[in-house]
Amino acid sequence: MNYQRNLRIFEYVSYFLLLAATVVCFAFRDALWRLDVTLLLIMLALFARLMMERTRYKAADAENDELKADLRRLTQLYAEEKKKNQNNN
Repeated sequence: MNYQRNLRIFEYVSYFLLLAATVVCFAFRDALWRLDVTLLLIMLALFARLMMERTRYKAADAENDELKADLRRLTQLYAEEKKKNQNNN
């Protein structure tokens, strides 16, 4: 999964929704539905931000799993090399 791409998408979507909420709030002064639409857009922007944080957490978790696997592999290689050096002496 390409986490960086997903992070950028959620970031831009949240900015766009906040901009749209601002436009709706100031452009339509006497419309009754402007507060409802503004609040809905703000809630969607908040949801996009939460999804961005969730994606960031998943990316960090996947990177930690890769690092743990690398550490296990390096530890195994070190143990084999140490055993080989003991056999040569």
